[in-house]
This record gives sequence, structure tokens and C-alpha cells, in this order.
Amino acid sequence: MDEFAAHLRKVQKISFFFLSFCFMAWAVFPAYREYAAGMILGTAVSMINSRYLAWKIRLLSKAALEQSGRKINMGFATRAAMSLLAVLIAYKLEQVAISTTLVGLFFVQLATLLVGIISNLQPRK
Repeated sequence: MDEFAAHLRKVQKISFFFLSFCFMAWAVFPAYREYAAGMILGTAVSMINSRYLAWKIRLLSKAALEQSGRKINMGFATRAAMSLLAVLIAYKLEQVAISTTLVGLFFVQLATLLVGIISNLQPRK
């Protein structure tokens, strides 16, 4: 489980760095503010969804170790509703681009994939 937490911390750092980059782009390039705002919204919701999924995975692993027989779902409906809410916010606000909001919703998943691939390529200690 330590490796899971380490990967989660790395992805969170990458996401915060990307969000700071998006905020700087929003401040420096006024013509592209709606696109930067969409990336900010999408990435923030993606981070929330990933933290929620990590919490559910911890609950599932704890229940499996305790062999409690408790049924635990992975919260797909909640994560889908959060993503839909982000898209609806982008749809209602003219200052937020829907296209970049949709791209931002996949940022944490892609960052997790890259962190996993890079960690598998590194030699084991």
C-alpha cells in the first residue's frame, strides 16, 4: 500500500504543477482565458475524482483484509456525476470552454498512467 500512496502523491504533485501552469496561462494570455479556465475546472474535478477513487480502493482493501463480507462499490456514479457537473458548469458559463474541460477531466488518469509506466521502467532496489 505504500507504493499506492507514493504514486498518488506523485500524481497529486504533477496535477498541482499543471494547475499552477494553467493559472499562469489564464493570467498571462487574456485571449485564451476560457481555455485555461476549462483546463482548470476539468483538472480540479479529475483530482477530486481520483482522491475519491483512492479512498474507495482503500476501503475495499481494508474490507478484503478483514474479510468482513461487506459489499463496497467503487463509486462510479458519484465520479460520473462530478464530471457531468463540471461539463454543465462549462456549458452554462461563457468564460469556460467545454472542450478543454473535457480534456482536463482525463489529466489525472493520464498522469497516473505515465507515473506507473515510468516507475515500472526504473530498476528495482
